[in-house]
Amino acid sequence: MNKKIWGIIIVIIGFLILAGIIYFFFFYKPAAPKPAVNQPATRENQAAITPKPAESTNQPAAIQPLSPLKRPEITADDLAIMAASFAERFGSFSNQSDYGNLRDLQVFMTENLKSWSEDYIETARLKKADTLIYYGVVTKAVSSEIKKFESDLGQAEILVKTQRRELAGAAANSSTFYQDITVKYLREGTIWRVDGVYWQEK
Repeated sequence: MNKKIWGIIIVIIGFLILAGIIYFFFFYKPAAPKPAVNQPATRENQAAITPKPAESTNQPAAIQPLSPLKRPEITADDLAIMAASFAERFGSFSNQSDYGNLRDLQVFMTENLKSWSEDYIETARLKKADTLIYYGVVTKAVSSEIKKFESDLGQAEILVKTQRRELAGAAANSSTFYQDITVKYLREGTIWRVDGVYWQEK
């Protein structure tokens, strides 16, 4: 009789253990912890969740102001190159180009020289030269020489030696000669402009 009772008790205990294992694996779900962001902010937890900024031991570097970029100064050699180019365009023209050489160069002239070129064009147009027979001159700079360069005063004078080819009618009717031209510069503010152009005798 006692053995029978103990057998029943062992069976019941085993059943309870098996039931507990089944419940734990298939039915038990642990409660998820509440996120910290949903907690009401108090003085205590605010100090706990707010990270303390790291203390920097380096002093902030002093900001140096940027100096404006300076435009490179025009040298005498620069003006010599510019004068050679100006002389070539100034001395190349034809009776069928409507004085385009002068009009194209006006942007490089002072107001004084620009006024002279406009008067020259107007006077030449009034003469109504014959344009049926072609006539033109092609000018090529050979060398340039700096006669004067005074940066403080803003004045310069360049002598340009040129080779000029004169054409009339057919291309075979041409002749070549050499002629010097003086190009005078005047600085207006920071810009150098041509203030005078003078052909020398052939």
